[in-house]
Amino acid sequence: MEMTAERRERIASIDKVIRKITWQGQKQSLQTLSRPDIDLTMPQMVTLFAIRSAGTCRMSELAELTNQSAGTLTGIVDRLIDDGLVQRVRDTEDRRVVQVALTEAGAERLLYVEQARVDDMLWMLSRFSNEQLHHLEDLLNLLLEGIYEWHSNSLGERAMLHANNASNGNGKHAVTHEEQPVLHNVPAMARANGNALNGISNGSNGNGKGSRIAHTPNARSSANRH
Repeated sequence: MEMTAERRERIASIDKVIRKITWQGQKQSLQTLSRPDIDLTMPQMVTLFAIRSAGTCRMSELAELTNQSAGTLTGIVDRLIDDGLVQRVRDTEDRRVVQVALTEAGAERLLYVEQARVDDMLWMLSRFSNEQLHHLEDLLNLLLEGIYEWHSNSLGERAMLHANNASNGNGKHAVTHEEQPVLHNVPAMARANGNALNGISNGSNGNGKGSRIAHTPNARSSANRH
């Protein structure tokens, strides 16, 4: 699509609004998490939702899902265990492998987070009609789809650049576009991370305190409802 001056100005205006929403949303989320009945940090919340999504998982898997280093994640999980929200369990197929899972208290704490978010969203969106809510959902899903695609393309380009650099350094041929590795799991990982972070944004990561992760509907399919 042609980038006209009017379109560029409109996109810049939208970007400014999104930055304001992001900033205010962060403050609102931290306020919600600091409630006495929730009492979590953002990294803890993301970790809890990621564990709930997986059911049980190894720490290496959890680190990948939450995009946190092993050292940082260990501190978060240890605190969650001390607070009775997470437990270590043995792998059913290999007893030598230790995994982490939510306790009943951990699952219940996430329900508090979800309910608090529902209450907040009902208040914030009270001025919207049902038709406006449908349009807003469709447009936001379309934006989210663009973010996933950008993230996937960005990782793909970096992977190809890394592979080219490695090959050239070893005296081998450079990787062509056709030889670029297909990152099948990038959109899924992006959605997983997005939804985990979204835990306090739609009813779904610190050293201390902090469901299946829902698949984001395809925006174009959603738009066809109308």
